[in-house]
Amino acid sequence: MPVARRDLASYILAPALLASSLAFRGAAPARAAVVPLTLPPLGLGTCCDEADEASRLVLRGLEAGFRLIDTAGHYDSEPAVGEAIGQAVERGVLRSRSDVTVCTKLWFTEMGYDRAVAAARRSLNNLGVDQLDLLLIHFPGAPDAVQDPKRNREVRASTWRALETLQADGLVRSIGVSNWSRRHLREMLATCRVPPTVLQTEVHPRYQQEELLNDCLKAGVRVMAHCPLAHGSRLLLRDPTLARIAAECGRTPAQVALRWSVQKGLVPVPHASSIQRMRENLGTLEFELSPACMASIDALEAGDRAAFNPSLIA
Repeated sequence: MPVARRDLASYILAPALLASSLAFRGAAPARAAVVPLTLPPLGLGTCCDEADEASRLVLRGLEAGFRLIDTAGHYDSEPAVGEAIGQAVERGVLRSRSDVTVCTKLWFTEMGYDRAVAAARRSLNNLGVDQLDLLLIHFPGAPDAVQDPKRNREVRASTWRALETLQADGLVRSIGVSNWSRRHLREMLATCRVPPTVLQTEVHPRYQQEELLNDCLKAGVRVMAHCPLAHGSRLLLRDPTLARIAAECGRTPAQVALRWSVQKGLVPVPHASSIQRMRENLGTLEFELSPACMASIDALEAGDRAAFNPSLIA
């Protein structure tokens, strides 16, 4: 059986990680938090795709073998993802909608208890499901608003309470956050009832966020890596170290960068605009990097952020 198929079918977030998270916070376990979440080791991102294009690309991605799709309520792609999954079921690509895990997110204008509940229900309708697989808070606040630390903390807390309620009511399977800084994560872990299952954040060889990843490891929070190729940055994809390792492995620099993420225990969700790129990305699961290669890529850290810096949000 090919490596990609085996990994895509069997990567499970173990309940032990959730227990670790509870121990980190010193809190009593919550009933809803012990439900395991199946997370394939690689996902397909849909940020910025227009609806028609997203529907086409997601369907092609499912046909290629992707079983994790990343979207958001703010994206035009969210209803298109639901449409593409429905088409995949009709065509026999998927046996049922449960064969694929969909991650979606609440935009910062949808924060606050009532708004978050309403947004989650819109996402349920857009995706055509009775239960969301994974729902994240997209940002810890509005990046363009007057920064009010106390108000932002209160809004984050009320939004998280809404997600906890949605999970307890069975409308959401797992809950998490996106673009949280170390400060935001520490604040959440000190006050939440149910800890986040996932934190999605920017990670790639030139921006590794080692301290944040260590915090997540201690708390049992799984990390999904958005921008795992730094938006196609030439500084990353034309880096001499990646080029050398790629040549030695008979792979591409993009595959090497993604494989580094997978072997770090991350779940990268690269965007792909063609079936060729999708197949290239899935090829990431067909080889391994040696410890020496991993160490060489670790040395590429440059603090080179490609996306918005969430630490600017109070």
